[in-house]
Parts: sequence; C-alpha cells; structure tokens
Amino acid sequence: MKFKINRDKLADIVTRGVSSAPKNSPAVIANNARIIAQDGAISIATTDFEMMVEAFGECEVEANGATTIDAMKLKAVVDRLPKGVDVSITMDTAKYELVCKAGRSRTTFPTLAAEDWPAREYATDGAKFALEGCDLIRLFGHTAQALSTIPNSPMQGVFLHFADDGKRLAAVGTTGTILFKATVPVPDGAEDMPLNDNRPGVILSSETVSSVLRLFRNADTVNVIVNSNSIFFYTDTTRFCSSLLVGTYPNYLPLVSNPVAESIVVSRESCASTVALLETFASKELGHRLQCAGSEEGFVIAVGGTTGGSVDVVEATISGEIAAFGINGVFMKTMLNSFRASSIALHPDARNRRILFLADDEHLTGVIAMMNIATDLASGPKHE
Repeated sequence: MKFKINRDKLADIVTRGVSSAPKNSPAVIANNARIIAQDGAISIATTDFEMMVEAFGECEVEANGATTIDAMKLKAVVDRLPKGVDVSITMDTAKYELVCKAGRSRTTFPTLAAEDWPAREYATDGAKFALEGCDLIRLFGHTAQALSTIPNSPMQGVFLHFADDGKRLAAVGTTGTILFKATVPVPDGAEDMPLNDNRPGVILSSETVSSVLRLFRNADTVNVIVNSNSIFFYTDTTRFCSSLLVGTYPNYLPLVSNPVAESIVVSRESCASTVALLETFASKELGHRLQCAGSEEGFVIAVGGTTGGSVDVVEATISGEIAAFGINGVFMKTMLNSFRASSIALHPDARNRRILFLADDEHLTGVIAMMNIATDLASGPKHE
C-alpha cells in the first residue's frame, strides 16, 4: 500500500473515520483504524462493535492495499502535521509497519492485518429513506439533550418513530423530568420502519445520536436504512451504522397532548436572559428550583437561598389564573434556548404536574416536570 494526500484532507478523513474508536478495548485490534487505499481513494474506519464509521476521500494511490493501525495515535500524528503539507504513507511489508512521511517528519506505526479487523455488516435491508441535513439536526439536536443516564433505563435512547397519525417523523428524548419531541415531514419510504410497541419506530442510543450529529451536521442530504436490528446513515463521503436499543419506549403521549387553557406567552430571548441570571442563585441541593407565578405585571420568576436571591418580572401575555409553581432552572434554560421562535407559550398544568412549552410554526414540543414550592417568594413583587 502506498498513497499521497494533502494533510488537511487527510485530517478531515481521519477525524470522521476514528470517531467510533473505543478507548483501551481488551481486543487490541478493535483499537485500530482500518485503512484501505484503492482506485484513487482511501477509507478509514473504526468500530466499537456496536457502532462503525467509515470515512472516504480521494488521494493519489500508487499501490492498493489495506491494514490497521492504532486509531488514536494516527489522529494525534496527523493533527500535529503542518497544515497544507503533502503526506506520503507507505506500507513496509517486511517490518509490518506503516510509514508516514511529511516534510522532515517520519512516523512508523505497527500494523495488524485488515482481514482480522472486526468489521460490521452494513444494513441493506429494511426501510430506506432520505433526510435533509437540516431535518436530521431538527430531529436529534435537542432530543439528545434529554436522555436518561440511569443504566438499563427505558428512557436511555431517542425514540425515532411516526407521530401525528403518521404525518410526521418524530424523535423523542426524555429523562423523566424533561422531554423534547421534534418532528419533520415523513420522508418517502419511512413507513416501512419496524414496529416498536405497535408503533413504527426504533430506539437509538445516546452514543448513536451524538455520532450522527457530529458526522452529518453539515450534510445536505443523508440516506437512511433501518431494520429491526440496526440503522445505517450514509453520504458519498461517510458511512455510519449502529445497533439499536432493545426495548419498548414509554408512552409519552399524555405528556405532550391536551395543553391546559391557561398560558404564559413570553419573549423567548427576554425570558431566557432572566432565567440564565436567576439560575445562578438556585441551589443544586433543591434541584436548581426557580419559583414562578403570573401577576398583573407579567411573568414572575424568583429564587432565594443562602447564597442570595432575586425576583424579576418578564413582560408576558397571561391567559387564565396562573398559580405559583416551581421549575428546574437548568432545564428551563435548556428548553428556552432550544426553541428559535421569538415568542413561546408556557402551559403550567398543576393537575398533571407538568409545564408544556409550545411555539407557533415550530415543530418542537417541550415538557418539564413541575416542582413543589414551599414559600410565597414568587407570589409577586412587592413595590412600595
């Protein structure tokens, strides 16, 4: 194997290609990246047995070949090479080494055979559809923020499925106390997705979702193949496949349905700014609790504790009687920053212990569990 490539192009391929490399796997070869040089192009791939990513790029191939080398060492070497320099990579079959030359720099890597590398099979059967890159970000960009970290929790992953009577493709992520549901129009072919609890859909791990966002964030279109065991995303330059989580996703529909008539409509930016300031005073021991209420002057947000306190009023349009309620300030800050609309409606539902977040013409729904409050701090500002 022998090829030449520009360092910047190589760095891009390596960055994408090593993103699924495990750290200190007991199977030594699993720590390696597989490199294939063939027909004027190279591919660099890594796998942790659950996920596999493969990145492609053009180069000057003088001799075809394949081998594997330590993925993290490869990235460290390529990252430190001067930008714009040409890199020559050659396989020394006598010593079983890969030699990387760039200017006066020369690095050798011990190799292991490519045929022993634990490659995953790409899914070729199942539902096949294409997603616009912006839709991929819309589906996973926020839902990935609300995932349970409790081992074996049914809420560990993102539920990708049909919603709204099959008219939308939805992704849902929740920890049990905060939930995001994002939807896009159903792409052609997605109706063949496997069923999960009689709903067409699959559960993606948090690692899968993070990798998809990292790899395809700037893609115009991403092709997807889904079957009952795995999901496969690919473009002309990157391929990624992953196992699916096994289990039944909790029925989240009661949480996002039937908002109460009472509402607080605020400027998203103004409310987010206020929450960001007050949340710094919120106690971690009390769950970062902010106390909120409606008043004649607007939406009251308050916090108090041994580290200080504050009360502020956000200009708002209030419909109905809004009783005081508590909310996690960190979750509220995350929620407000996830929307893009200029105004957002909060629907505090004391009966069901939830606050529903909605915005016009934005296919994103948020829910935060309501917290108890023990004082009248948020009953309204007192002016002399």
